[in-house]
Amino acid sequence: MALQARRDLDFSPRKLPAQQRSRVTFDAIVEACTCLLPERGYAGTTTNHIAERAGVNIASLYEYFPGKDAIVAQVAERLVDRVLARLTRAAIEVSGGTPQDAMRHWIEWIYDTVASERELVSVFLYQVPYTNRLEPIQAINGRMLGFSRALQQGAGGFVRDDFGPASLHLVVNLVTSTILQLVFNPPEDIPAEDLLEELTERVDQWIRAPNA
Repeated sequence: MALQARRDLDFSPRKLPAQQRSRVTFDAIVEACTCLLPERGYAGTTTNHIAERAGVNIASLYEYFPGKDAIVAQVAERLVDRVLARLTRAAIEVSGGTPQDAMRHWIEWIYDTVASERELVSVFLYQVPYTNRLEPIQAINGRMLGFSRALQQGAGGFVRDDFGPASLHLVVNLVTSTILQLVFNPPEDIPAEDLLEELTERVDQWIRAPNA
């Protein structure tokens, strides 16, 4: 029964706002949920809590959403949009330097971005039971590969000739998983700066062409 309930979750809003007034109400509900998830946790956040924080009555909430999980899905979508917007700016900024500097700054940007959303990301990583089923979450890996592929193409002869799609996929997974561990379970005796520097050097050794 629990498995079937998870399969039947509705992540889509009942309707999207068409006018400014309804947009304000819709946004207030999503923003209220965004604040409550880190405060109360996924299990401790209810539609009543969300409506109260948003300053709307519960009937207004249900006018737009079938339940809590559709609101949580909107929170996830906006979280991903913020992260990708920040990384888009980063990809543009780092592309102007040397390949090694670009790689260092790119890794630092990813770390800073995850750290800036730490509390909310933690809820989706460890509490929301269907995170990997949400379309915006599923799209992150592909977008990260796209960013990294663009940086690779801009690096010219710096990157090894045999550094193909499989190698790029492994590097992206290595960087993102290492950064997630560093943000959420950092070692007590090693500064984050030292680990990011070491990560940059290891990736550099992996991708750099012999004569670069």
